Amino acid sequence: MNVPAPHTPVRADGTLARQRLLDAALRLFAENGYRKTSTRAIADTAGVNLGAISYYFGDKARLYQAVFCESFSDASTSPDITTARGCLPDFGAPGLNSEAALAGFFRNFLQPLKLGEQVRLVMRLHFRELVEPSGALNEGMDEDIGALYFALAELAARRLGINATDPDARRLAHAILGLAFHFFVTQDLVGQVSPELVATPDAIDTLAERLATYAAGMLDAEVRRRQPTGSPS
Repeated sequence: MNVPAPHTPVRADGTLARQRLLDAALRLFAENGYRKTSTRAIADTAGVNLGAISYYFGDKARLYQAVFCESFSDASTSPDITTARGCLPDFGAPGLNSEAALAGFFRNFLQPLKLGEQVRLVMRLHFRELVEPSGALNEGMDEDIGALYFALAELAARRLGINATDPDARRLAHAILGLAFHFFVTQDLVGQVSPELVATPDAIDTLAERLATYAAGMLDAEVRRRQPTGSPS
């Protein structure tokens, strides 16, 4: 993602203050969104003077860019998968059918849920950017999610024996993405009503397995729907 470098003066005693601003901004941007988060709230949460934001980052937009890029860089050192498109295995590989590819996709996509609070906040920030674009970033993230969407449409099309541009293949791609997105976009809701679903790494593995089964079921249902009336099941 090509984002302008933030305004970062060199100052020996500023490292801690700058990091506190990044940490506070990550949490507030992730929880409240870009537009609803004020620089005053960030500074107060970080315990620094409001002018520190201008000094270290220049303005709110550049602070957001720094949070978005620097936090993701730090947090993505643990997962093996660092792009959305990379979560979906190559379903054209020998011996890898659509069900196995979906299992790998959900397992990889939900991996950040295992990696602690910072990673969860980073992922929430990224998904919030998708549904509430800040205007402070370029289109790199949309392109990555778009590539995943088209790959899922191709997977669905192969399973159905149709073209990936068919509306049914695209509906299925959106539905499969929705199953995965839900557990990031509505983390608070999941934590309130069904915390056991994401409480442990084993629970998250089970969740990924079930979502893959549900997604495969959607593909199978569409195969049956498209069969001519009277055809054997």
